[in-house]
Amino acid sequence: MEQKQSHRLQDQTFPEVAEYLKTNQTIILPYALSEQHGAHLPLDVDIRNADFISAKLAERLGCLTAPTLNYTFSGGMMPGTINVKPNTFSNLVGEIIESLHVQGFRNFIILPGHGGSESLLHLKESLRILKWLNPALQDALILLTQIWDFSPTWTQLFDEQDYHAAWAETSLMLHWCPEVVRKDRIQLDVPEVAARLREDPDSYQLRESFTDLKQEVIQTSQRADVKIGVMGFPERATAELGAKIEAEFLDNATPAIQQAIAAAEQARKTGQRIVHENGDKMKIRAV
Repeated sequence: MEQKQSHRLQDQTFPEVAEYLKTNQTIILPYALSEQHGAHLPLDVDIRNADFISAKLAERLGCLTAPTLNYTFSGGMMPGTINVKPNTFSNLVGEIIESLHVQGFRNFIILPGHGGSESLLHLKESLRILKWLNPALQDALILLTQIWDFSPTWTQLFDEQDYHAAWAETSLMLHWCPEVVRKDRIQLDVPEVAARLREDPDSYQLRESFTDLKQEVIQTSQRADVKIGVMGFPERATAELGAKIEAEFLDNATPAIQQAIAAAEQARKTGQRIVHENGDKMKIRAV
């Protein structure tokens, strides 16, 4: 029986990677973390998000996927959540890209299994500065590709106030690994807290200061009234919805990424680049 080809970098030998790089310089970099996902889902939901979707995307693109980086920033403080400061996480991703770039990889598809805004914003700006300070990376295409960017169904659930550990994520787990879902254990915070978290998913944070000066750095912690932290409607989840989100992502992301890689390859040959105007002048005054 013929063995199925593995797209995982860690399953290759170094001569196989060297041979791969002769014709393909693309690699997927998944990342996630251990984080609370209510009483009905395991701590590694985000890691499973990254593992499953990167494996599927690698098959579509015919490329390799790096080992999932299992540490980033959540901000949640419940037991089992492992927080790594955004600057530490961003620096590590940058060093991974630099290491792979030296070997000959040129197209880097960063695929988060976790959607924390702090880590996403910090990572993108950190990588922009990395490319700024390391001219060798001028020929590197770096894409930060979130699952919902290419799934209209998932973004529609955002509009319906469904975010963390809820309708979408529970559906993906029911599709990929239903054995880890404990639907009979679904819990929500008390109604007024659950409603607040659906209205504003960042409202799990308590932000305090000594003064009202914009110059002061805010003290942030988790609000004491958040006991569960589910933000949405996990009771509505179905495996069919999870399969639909996966299919939308693969059908929409694959051609978009392929076109981006082709454009980057052409630009490397011609030297042509898209020049972006500085839209926000005097950004320092906003700090």
